[in-house]
Amino acid sequence: MLGSEILSVWSPISPGIALGVLVTLSCVAALIEALSRSRRRKCLRRLAANWHMTYSPRDRLRVLAKIVGHFPVPGAADIFVRDVIYGGQGEQYRYVFTVEYTTGVIRGKRRQFRVATFSESRDRRSSHAPGPVTFAPEHLAVPQQYEALGPLRADPASRSTSFISKSGRM
Repeated sequence: MLGSEILSVWSPISPGIALGVLVTLSCVAALIEALSRSRRRKCLRRLAANWHMTYSPRDRLRVLAKIVGHFPVPGAADIFVRDVIYGGQGEQYRYVFTVEYTTGVIRGKRRQFRVATFSESRDRRSSHAPGPVTFAPEHLAVPQQYEALGPLRADPASRSTSFISKSGRM
């Protein structure tokens, strides 16, 4: 009898209406994600301009291929680089980027999102190895991680402009 009561609650909903609701909810979630991604890209573009660097939402410079041999997390898998801010600083090219990777083998696997930086010599013939991959402090939100790894300027006023809201959101 309990089963028939439960069935009677759901029976007025036709499969077409249920499908419509699910499709609508999926579209709303996709729209929210697209707006969030657009906001993040706009903020990072402004941040790169403030640093006199260039922003790319994808890894067009193949940063992943340059860092994979020097990645500081042993056993990291499925490494992915996105939101790259890059530019020249003196005799070096500098990259600040979001790196995603998976840790864990035996027990639960966990996806990590961190902001990292590294630099390499402008002279391709140089025997200097690329600099180490350095992570921003983990306790910071991703937007603050970018600011923490930003280039140091001689003029302190140039670092005072923050494009990140006080809540830590871009």
